[in-house]
Amino acid sequence: MFNTRFLIFLIALLLIACKADELEVDGAQDSASQPNGAAAALSEAEYSALTPEQQYQVANKLVGSFYKGVPAIDFFKFDDDISNLKVSGGKEFLSKTRAELSQTINNKERITEEGIPDKDGLVQALERRYDFNEERRPTAEPLAAIREFPISRDSFEIWMAYVLANTILFSPAQEIDSAGYIDVQRIHSGLVKAMSKDVSVRNIILTHMKSQANWRRFRSPEDNTREMIEIYLGLFDKDADVPKASIACKNWYLTSEFLDYELVIDVLNENAVPQQVLGEWVTTCDDFYEVVAQHPLVITRITTFLADIFFPNITAETRAEIVTDIVAQNPVYFSDIFLAILFSREYLLNNERPKNFEETFFNIAERINWKNQTNFLNQLTNPDSGSPNLHKMKQPSMSLKLGRFRNQPLDSLSFATFHEAVRERLLIANNPNSLWGGWDEEFVRDGDILSQDTFVHFLFLSVASRVASDEELTTLKTVFDATNNSEDRNDQTRIVFDYLSRLPELYYLNSIK
Repeated sequence: MFNTRFLIFLIALLLIACKADELEVDGAQDSASQPNGAAAALSEAEYSALTPEQQYQVANKLVGSFYKGVPAIDFFKFDDDISNLKVSGGKEFLSKTRAELSQTINNKERITEEGIPDKDGLVQALERRYDFNEERRPTAEPLAAIREFPISRDSFEIWMAYVLANTILFSPAQEIDSAGYIDVQRIHSGLVKAMSKDVSVRNIILTHMKSQANWRRFRSPEDNTREMIEIYLGLFDKDADVPKASIACKNWYLTSEFLDYELVIDVLNENAVPQQVLGEWVTTCDDFYEVVAQHPLVITRITTFLADIFFPNITAETRAEIVTDIVAQNPVYFSDIFLAILFSREYLLNNERPKNFEETFFNIAERINWKNQTNFLNQLTNPDSGSPNLHKMKQPSMSLKLGRFRNQPLDSLSFATFHEAVRERLLIANNPNSLWGGWDEEFVRDGDILSQDTFVHFLFLSVASRVASDEELTTLKTVFDATNNSEDRNDQTRIVFDYLSRLPELYYLNSIK
């Protein structure tokens, strides 16, 4: 018998259930028209025509992609007729969520668990809820903010910046000797700040190319100019242009390790002879970066790159159609591209791919009201921690020079670490004083009014977004009886969660059928 006790449950985290009057509309976040064709959005009518269970699957597929979750107790009206599952809080979910993603947090006062306004605000509240290692803080703090902030423009911008900084597009390359955690902070914070001020994709790229953090990753004029052409334009056959571009950038260089790899621009050695690069005449390095940022291929390249990440397993033809349809709407901001992908019918209904750690862990954590220990993210992002960490999963946070792998690492050791974290640190951790934290008693207490069968279905919905099959239900009830847990809902939850932790569907985005 499990005899651990649980904490008090807040019906859907108060932060996540942010009221409309705590948000302030800013429509610039969603500026592009909605794409048609292969990238067409899933309409509210199509969504409403799905079964309640399918609607819940779509809802968590959507918000799980940006590391949030929808508790089943908030989405459904539960009674003992599980065959007639009814949607309550999940009505018009797509349009509501899209609206929330375009709204900024106006009232940043955080409501404490005792119901008292926290005058320090959301950001300061992170200091008490998370024990950040001062050096590694830049890799952990974005995840803390995503977890604590309600679904809003604010949390969406932090998430977009996190995704981008984990790709070759903007990786701080913390793993190499010339970069460090300060570059992680500068790049991620810079992206968030730029997005909050409605800076365009092109101008964000232009600013980044000129930054010290970018030069710390690609350290010579030859290497830097070649990579900018390849990364932001997708042109890999411009060998003849690189020497000319490097001449334009000949007076930009990094100091030695002894002088902390500082970017120096030697104005006295600036090039004065025009060079033809990418069909344009450039003289200085600023000229070269301007040509790259304003090149006609930039938006297509960025859209293609992000489509490759979110649609890795669809046919090349379908992916090309999605990109074409999104680009046809003339997206200006990164949010235009991300929103088009995430709200597309193709993504929400048909797309299948392995999830990364954050998509699985944070989505489930919110759905089962998991309470974290303050050292949780410190351990998760620490490459030297003895616990499961992102480095052991081959998903380090904003560290790899070329960004995270496009395809989720599923080798035996990486996935075993991934599974260990989900099973042992999340699903069977029913004590908030466990190593990373745990779910609490009130989550289970919500099911006290349900019959045993419906309670099992409730647990399945809360983790796997579906009800249990007849075979699963029968087998689990047999296990309950065999372990003398036919009446103990706490221990039943641990048994069910232990089983669910082993299902491939927890680690994979499935099509909605």
